[in-house]
Amino acid sequence: MSDSLIDDINKFKEIYHKDNKKNIFQKKSQKYEVAKVVTDRFDINVLLQKTVYKIPNTNKIFINYQMFKKFAQPENYGLFVRYIQNLASITIDEKKTFECHIDIESFTISAAERYRGVIDKFSEGVFGYTEYMDAIYIYNSPTMIERISKLLLNLTDQSTKNKIILVSKPESEKIIEGFRKKHTNV
Repeated sequence: MSDSLIDDINKFKEIYHKDNKKNIFQKKSQKYEVAKVVTDRFDINVLLQKTVYKIPNTNKIFINYQMFKKFAQPENYGLFVRYIQNLASITIDEKKTFECHIDIESFTISAAERYRGVIDKFSEGVFGYTEYMDAIYIYNSPTMIERISKLLLNLTDQSTKNKIILVSKPESEKIIEGFRKKHTNV
């Protein structure tokens, strides 16, 4: 993933917060407002491509929460889920199955609540794909994952729950770095 896009978004958000009062503890509505401004300023297609992508020559689809949270808000949840579904369909056509790899670095309980709408849409949309899904790998899971997992797992069916694999933090770093290298060398 391009660090320059993340840097550009962070600079933009910094300027935005200087011009608009930032609460010390941002409320959900303020985070949505900033995400909306980011999607107004940056091309949503580029944001999606940098957030969700297929690892070349594999059946792996990678989702980066760090990028997702910079622009995700209720108005684009459906678009986000359809983008993932499209990549899953392409991958299934090519490889017959797919794996979902999700880096949730910095994901919190409040994020689980804030993004519940997209989690619901994703859970609804994944049903047609679960038979083709080999596994869901979760990287950089927070120490509070047990509490967050209970929240998230209530939204998935049993066959999907059985496919979830939590990867340790040290292993997460190695694997994600390998994905990034493969993705940027295309």
